[in-house]
Amino acid sequence: MWKKIGCLVLIWVLLRVEPTLGDDFPSLISANASIAVILDREYLDTKYDELLEGTKKLFERILRDNFKNGGLIVKYFSWTSINLKRDFTAVLSVANCENTWDVYRNAAKENLVVMSITDSDCPRLPMDSALMIPNAMASGNFVELPQVIMDMKTMNAFNWKAAVLLYDDSFDRDIIARGVLALSKDYEDVRSLSLSMFRIDSHTHMWEKRKAVRRVLLNLPTRYIGNNFIAIVTTQTMELLMEIAKELGMVHPQAQWLYVVSDTTEEKNNISSIYSILSEGDNIAFVYNMRKTDRTCESQTLCYIENMITSLVHGLTKLIREEKAIYGQIADEEWEVIRMTKVERKNEILKVLRSDLTGKDNCNECSRWKVESGQTWGFTYQLRDEPGAAQSARNKIALIEAGYWTPQDGFVMEDFLFPHIAHGFRGIHLNFYSYHNPPWQFVAYNESGVPHLTHGVVLDVLSELSRILNFTYTITVAQTNLEYVGNMTDDANSTTTSDVHALTTDVPQEIMKQLIENKMLLAAVGATVSEKQKKFITFSKPISIQTYSFIVSRPKELSRVFLFLSPFTVDTWMCLAATILMMAPMLYVINRLSPFYEHIGRDNAIGLGKLNNCFWYIYGALLQQGGLYLPYADSGRIIIGTWWLVVLVLVTTYCGNLVAFLTFPKIAHPITTVSQLVRNQQGVSWSIRRGTLLEQFLRETDDPKYLRLHNGANFITEESEQMIASIRGGHHVHIDWRTNLKYLMKREFLKSDRCDFVLSMDEFLDEQIALAMPKNSPYIDVINDEIIKMQQFGFMQRWLKKYLPTEDKCSKVRRNSEVENHTVNNDDMAGSYYVLCIGFSASMGLLLIEFAWRWYRKSKEQTLQPFTE
Repeated sequence: MWKKIGCLVLIWVLLRVEPTLGDDFPSLISANASIAVILDREYLDTKYDELLEGTKKLFERILRDNFKNGGLIVKYFSWTSINLKRDFTAVLSVANCENTWDVYRNAAKENLVVMSITDSDCPRLPMDSALMIPNAMASGNFVELPQVIMDMKTMNAFNWKAAVLLYDDSFDRDIIARGVLALSKDYEDVRSLSLSMFRIDSHTHMWEKRKAVRRVLLNLPTRYIGNNFIAIVTTQTMELLMEIAKELGMVHPQAQWLYVVSDTTEEKNNISSIYSILSEGDNIAFVYNMRKTDRTCESQTLCYIENMITSLVHGLTKLIREEKAIYGQIADEEWEVIRMTKVERKNEILKVLRSDLTGKDNCNECSRWKVESGQTWGFTYQLRDEPGAAQSARNKIALIEAGYWTPQDGFVMEDFLFPHIAHGFRGIHLNFYSYHNPPWQFVAYNESGVPHLTHGVVLDVLSELSRILNFTYTITVAQTNLEYVGNMTDDANSTTTSDVHALTTDVPQEIMKQLIENKMLLAAVGATVSEKQKKFITFSKPISIQTYSFIVSRPKELSRVFLFLSPFTVDTWMCLAATILMMAPMLYVINRLSPFYEHIGRDNAIGLGKLNNCFWYIYGALLQQGGLYLPYADSGRIIIGTWWLVVLVLVTTYCGNLVAFLTFPKIAHPITTVSQLVRNQQGVSWSIRRGTLLEQFLRETDDPKYLRLHNGANFITEESEQMIASIRGGHHVHIDWRTNLKYLMKREFLKSDRCDFVLSMDEFLDEQIALAMPKNSPYIDVINDEIIKMQQFGFMQRWLKKYLPTEDKCSKVRRNSEVENHTVNNDDMAGSYYVLCIGFSASMGLLLIEFAWRWYRKSKEQTLQPFTE
């Protein structure tokens, strides 16, 4: 019976809506436009007949009134498992969620326009391929809330891996369970969300409720479950939750708080009380109910069907009109080439559908939720002190309308749910202060004499931060006047700007004042991290670690006059002389006492039987010259043989060391460590720059070595030419950052084109260089994360290397104790010439003494001769 009725209905529909255009418009959309209407009988149950009859009437009326220049074939089906490979243009279905998705998958293969009405808690079909409306009608139990949450997730309003769900008793258990399922369930192309649930108990008294909220928040292990929060609460609970979370430090730029407020209506939706709780750096969004309590909300399926059919007809009419305009001017062959494909037709129709329906949900005026997001980043640092500045021109904390939700449109986002997570500071303009301090900041003057920051490591860091965090900036060069203007107390909370003075030369007075008054996001300076300054300002992660070192005069080569003595040390030479003095008497005694000579009848009083001959023999053997006399006795020969072995070792060792000393000249021992400096064996003085961390460290340390360094130091404000000349002469040592000393060496090299200085090998007292920020700045973790990334990517090392002095011939010398290979010259041989001169002079002296002695003897004999005669 039902099959016969269905066939008669289908024949009647085909006769009523058959296309009116004939064969004179081949290949136009009007010639093959058809729609499959799927009304799932099992899903609709008792409403099927009523909905079918109403849908037929709608098609008949809409096609008659609105489709004047075309036709549309409508085919009705009471089940979802149909063949969509026919020449359909669109599909309209009313079915459950599972069957709706099956219809969509089949229709997507054929590039059909899909329009669906389904049950609640169903994931939305892709917005660029289909139109879906859930049957989520508003009521006193807020049954549409799970669909709102699901649409937020499927439409990527937030992109979280894990979240904390906080809820109170504003919803019944079924609604919460469906909301949890909507968040934690997997969908196509949408990953599941790891959810941690915590319930806030209801209490009559406010103080009890406050205790309950605090107890829940204190027990949250945010370190493990993350900093993303969804709170489904009433307005009163929301205010308590915001206030207590702020007190506990759970609201910061790296946390995201989404409040779903249930007890608001279109007539009562003022949440302005939260403005006093919002503060700089919050990431917060509100989704609150805008239902109309003065209207009854019933099922409006036919209304939605009517809107979709009307929009579909508008889209078809628009395409037919455009095709007619083109078709009448070209040939059929050209038309077949340029006419729209099925995909293009689908996209054009969907565009018309979205244009007609978005924001015009007149079928259900009860179900509507509003989305507002907090715009909080950077508002403090944009305040101006210029007289007469308009209050409206100043940036304030505000709630911006980020979007809305309706059953027909779904979750429509006009802005991001958390705009600062997506766009950082959203392009605001900030002011920073800086001053000249290479290599961190370089200040130059233009033709008008106005100073401006040109380059530097800090400027590179700031440029990268502005790109990542999305802000623009202007840098003002501060006056580096470091005169004290008051006394800074140890209590940071009681400090006022009038009490501020410069603690170190790194942070001038003007910049400290701006930071303490919280007028800057950060100071564009490379500041030294100081424990005393931490009472008043905050420091970021270090952008560099600077070590202290000292500069000394390059060591000079020692005199090479007595180079021939260098192979042996003094004690070695003394031992050698003692050996000669011992060996000669020993050889003499053994030779005289040997009975061998008496046995063979030889005289042992000649040759080596004389002590002086033994000395000359031992000395001649040492010079590898041998001698005229050799002992006949074996005892004497053993002494001589042993001495020749000793001479062989001595001469070989001496020659080898002499070659080494000729090749590598001996350098004066430089001062390379602090220990050598404080011993001050060379009588040098040293200086330290005043106002540095090193000065503070030396005043507070109890290390004896550094105490001596402090007590013997001269504290200076800047380098002078006299001091540099003293360093060049080897009489003075200057202690400073190793980087600053490299600049000094480069400057002096450019002046003299000589390498007169070297740096010590000892590096001590690591000094951290960081960006200065206001005390308790909410953005410290955000800035630190970006600085850590720059460090990991090697940006900091690259930027610092870019601004350090370029390498020259002085930097190519490897170490101050090493020199290049040396070619032997006359200076190296001067010692041997001196020995020759000494020997010649000594021999000449002895010769003169001999002549004098001979003359004296002859004179004495001539004087005594007359008396003897």
